[in-house]
Formats: sequence, structure tokens, C-alpha cells
Amino acid sequence: MAKVNPFKSAQQQLDKAAALMGLDSTVHARLKMPKREIHFSVPVRMDDGNVRVFEAYRVQYDNSRGPNKGGIRFHPDTDINEVKALAFWMTFKCATVGIPLGGGKGGVTVDSKKLSERELERLARGFIRGLRNDIGPDIDVPAPDVYTNPKIMAWMLDEYNTLHSGHMPGVITGKPLAVGGSEGRGYSTAQGGVYVTLELAKKMKLKKGATVVIQGFGNAGSYMAKILTKKGYKIVGLSDSRGGIVNPKGLDPVEVE
Repeated sequence: MAKVNPFKSAQQQLDKAAALMGLDSTVHARLKMPKREIHFSVPVRMDDGNVRVFEAYRVQYDNSRGPNKGGIRFHPDTDINEVKALAFWMTFKCATVGIPLGGGKGGVTVDSKKLSERELERLARGFIRGLRNDIGPDIDVPAPDVYTNPKIMAWMLDEYNTLHSGHMPGVITGKPLAVGGSEGRGYSTAQGGVYVTLELAKKMKLKKGATVVIQGFGNAGSYMAKILTKKGYKIVGLSDSRGGIVNPKGLDPVEVE
């Protein structure tokens, strides 16, 4: 089966929306392509002494509303088309909720599960070195995404501060509390998903005790399962990249972890 190009899908979504709303042709054309995309390589000294070079990307899609904003993912299937699509969607997510930010996204093509912690740190710091003059509190603000976390954000922040000889915590979000992170950041993505789910439940006239299946049991999925459980919903299925589990009687998200 041919791989779906997510950026082409995003462009098709834009075309459909533009036709429905009668979008100005100049604005439509401008939004069809990112303002800037950065391709670079990150050489990493592995623990065995050899050097591996990883492909890396940062897309700054549109900054009309403010600095670009979006996460960094470390995944073996990440490529530039995925990153462009995600940056596109970040642009519209920020605009939809009225946040004065643009859309951005970054990624590295890597199976981070196969790296040691020291190799992962070298990769994270190398990624920031490659973007040292392309990100900043008023330019582009990265965050965690798939297979990146607060610890990785702390390494990136430290590297950025070292390169710029200062303390600029605003360059990275999703970092640990100890280095200026936000207390609600860990579960914020899941909480947003819960709000949408609860509104959908009202429209579908679902009652408490309705069954829920969640695809993905990483940071967002696990928190969403916990929050929905507390609100009276029954989690009957959970899955991640390794497989899934089902229990019609219900699953306890804490025990599953």
C-alpha cells in the first residue's frame, strides 16, 4: 500500500475549506505552502565511538499571528511531508482558539527507543545547534511531541542558553518545573481532548458510563484515559505502537501503566 502524503491531505483540506468560505485567492495561495522549511543533519557520536547522521527538519509554516509554535518529534517514520502537515495544522489550531502564535513543527527521523540516554541527549543538543539562529521566544517556540519529553526539552533549553550566553526559558515549552515549566503542561493535551469529547457526548446524548476506546497510550492518551475514568466513563480498550488490550468490564488506566 502506497504511503499517504499527509501534506497533500492537508492541502486538500485547505482547498475544500477555501471553496466553502470563498477565501481570497491570494490568501489561499499563501496558505498552501509553508513560509519556511529547514532541512539539516545532526551528527551524533554513539556510545561505541562511531558517528551516525540523522535527518532533521523544522517547518515554520506561518507567523502572521505571532511566533511559530509547535512540537518536536523523534520517530523513525517522520519525514518532511509529515512535519509540513503538522505545522500547517498547528497554524490553524492556534488561529481557531485565538492564540497569538503561528504554526511550526520539527522532527528527526530516528528510532529513539534504540538510543541510550547519552546518545539521546547528544541528538537533542545537536538538533538545537542546527537551529541556533532559527528559533527563539519571538521567532519559533518548540515543545515536546511524539517520543520527546520534559527531560529532552531541558537538554534543548540548556543547549540554547549555552549557545546564546543567557537564560531564555521562553524558547522552549513543555520543560520541567524546575527550569521554568508550566504545572499543567503534562496533561494539557489530554485535557483539551477531554473537552472535545464531552461536547461530542452532549451532542450524541451519551450518558456517564458510556464506553471509550483510546488509540495511543502515551502521554496524552494515558492522561485522557484517567480523566475520562474520573468523569464516569468506562475505558474498554487501549492501544499503542506495540498492540492493544480490550476488557468489556473496563480497564483501570493506572493499573495498565
